Amino acid sequence: MPRLALAALLLAVAVAGCGIAGQAKIEAPVKVYVSLPLTGPHGPEGRDAADGARLALEQAQGKAGSIQVRATYLDDAKGKVWDPVAVGANARQAVQDSSAAAYIGELDSEPTRASVPITNDAGLVQVSPGAGGVDLTQPATGYPDSPDRYRPSGTPNFARTVPADTVVADAAANWVSELGATAALAGSDGSAFANLAAAEFRAAAGEHGIQIGPTVHGRKVALYSAVDEDFTFGGQTYAVSAELDPSRLPGRDFVAHFQHRFHRAPGPYAAYGYEAIGLVLQAIDGAGTDASSFRDNVRNGVFGAQRDGTVLGSYSITTEGDTTECAIQRYRIDGRARIPLGAPCPPH
Repeated sequence: MPRLALAALLLAVAVAGCGIAGQAKIEAPVKVYVSLPLTGPHGPEGRDAADGARLALEQAQGKAGSIQVRATYLDDAKGKVWDPVAVGANARQAVQDSSAAAYIGELDSEPTRASVPITNDAGLVQVSPGAGGVDLTQPATGYPDSPDRYRPSGTPNFARTVPADTVVADAAANWVSELGATAALAGSDGSAFANLAAAEFRAAAGEHGIQIGPTVHGRKVALYSAVDEDFTFGGQTYAVSAELDPSRLPGRDFVAHFQHRFHRAPGPYAAYGYEAIGLVLQAIDGAGTDASSFRDNVRNGVFGAQRDGTVLGSYSITTEGDTTECAIQRYRIDGRARIPLGAPCPPH
């Protein structure tokens, strides 16, 4: 081949793999890693969230705009509540994959605290469908240096589609007030989680004009359990929860689509998993194709994202990674059964 023709061929190959000014382009498909408890005690909830994510990606035809997207589903439990080795391995597998655009996980706050520093250090955005721990996005009692302790890069990379525990505590205090309680006692088992939940409830109750113990004699008292996240008043036990009753979601078609695809009704975390993929696909679609800035652009696309008309309704993601939607369910506890009573948003 003549040298001139060979040079032209090499130039064409170089241009095909580069953008303007020699910028390398991403190679599709890009990947989204989904790390959830697929086995163990939380396996049913984890599988619901994973299948919700799977359904959302299928309905998007495996694309974010024109970019092909594939998902890799990983078990972070290995038959346990969660497995520290598995969580670390899953996060490292994701960050070491140059095609990874996002990481969805974990379902609970404790394993999320283990994986976020890994994804954060690599600049990979992480979206949880279930971790409501306040310390993951805000300073929190009992968790020193939070949330900076989870951000070795100095930049937030964690967001969630589930409301933070503060929203749940505020909903509980609001309901206690509506029921006519004028005082409340909050119990804890001494764990960091329960102590924080009790503190959140006390603060929210005070804002609703409810007196907090220890001296509450002669008043209508509600007893709040920070361990079980429920409260007793007037001989009846109630609970508020971010665990959704899918039949009460704004996007009712979701239930029918999920049942048709997986031959079972969706559980309480299915919609959060579904929306986690939707949020990530929106960010990928707007991230461009420059490989050198792609992960940063996806991450930046999640923070501040506006989501309208979703299965969870309309909401946005704050600059700290919290969702503004408040899909909180009210329940009456009858024995071991939870009877849904509605899903009002607490006033703010």
